[in-house]
Amino acid sequence: MKRTMGLFLVLAAAALAAACTNKQGETEAPVFITVNLPEQPGFVDIAIVAPVQVQTIQLASHLKNPNATDPQGFNNVTIENYTVTYRRTDGGTIVPPVQSFGGGVLVPAGGNATLSNYPIMYASAIQGTPFDQLLPFNGGIDRQTGKTEIDTAFDLTFFGHTASGMRVQSETASGILIFHYGATTAGTRAKK
Repeated sequence: MKRTMGLFLVLAAAALAAACTNKQGETEAPVFITVNLPEQPGFVDIAIVAPVQVQTIQLASHLKNPNATDPQGFNNVTIENYTVTYRRTDGGTIVPPVQSFGGGVLVPAGGNATLSNYPIMYASAIQGTPFDQLLPFNGGIDRQTGKTEIDTAFDLTFFGHTASGMRVQSETASGILIFHYGATTAGTRAKK
């Protein structure tokens, strides 16, 4: 009887854990980080080989227990790094590899941090696959879609730890990037 009851309790706990969709509870830290991207790059000209940056990223720390306080700062979060993944939104499937960047920012418990001009793509990736297809000497069109632009979405996630050593992973924020070769457009306009 005890074994049956113990097995039932284990199965019930597993079922409850599987049904949990609380993203804020994914780490043991008493805080969670939200990400806001009020200004996104949007159009990216691959003729200009430079990192793609987000002009403003806002990080906000929230205490999981709204009645808690942290006067000692044990729940301040040091962002160590962040990753960016890409998805095609135009029907294509080829995307750049996941890119990782250093963080180096402190988000106070219950406070905010504003990041300016943080990169979401290295300059070298601009002329790599799949964007290299848009270069004039490679045909100037994406072979998967037949378009002169490549439409993507990016997903941005920050990772760090609290001052007390607990790991923290932010929510994932998404944005859009539309890649094109602008020198062709500028040349066409100049001829008219």
